[in-house]
Amino acid sequence: MTELPYQSIPPLPEEINSTNIISRMIDGLGFRYYWATEGLRTEDIDFRPEKDSRNTLELLGHIYDLAFAANKVLGGNATKKDLSSYTELRKETLILYKDLSDRLREMPDEDLENYNYMGSAQSFPFWYLLNGQIADALTHVGQIVSWRRISGNPQPKGVNVFLGRKS
Repeated sequence: MTELPYQSIPPLPEEINSTNIISRMIDGLGFRYYWATEGLRTEDIDFRPEKDSRNTLELLGHIYDLAFAANKVLGGNATKKDLSSYTELRKETLILYKDLSDRLREMPDEDLENYNYMGSAQSFPFWYLLNGQIADALTHVGQIVSWRRISGNPQPKGVNVFLGRKS
């Protein structure tokens, strides 16, 4: 793969159904992540707003973990990698979200009923993935956008999250 996914959001699905809606949410997350992490400098990657918070690189690691968990819950067969660099984390996270979105678009709605998030002592229905890993990742992507702005390197101009493209 020469170009990372989510420089723009893929075309609209042809029909509205559960799996296409969730796929589109993942595409929006992937697009936001792509541009939130595009062109980060060393000082952005090391930035933390206060001493007890995660720095941006640690946030990238957490988002990778969330992407891996979401992918795994919905049938992904990726192997978790021990990643430590901005470039590796960014690439692998984007690939996980693209794989997840692609599989969702091909998945019948009924299959969602068969997927459960397995916690340490309990099993949770698929729905918890939405308010868990996916919502959490969106929050952390927003943190990266804010933190890079605070560190003097705002997100690239022209990123339109509504249309899913950069002008």
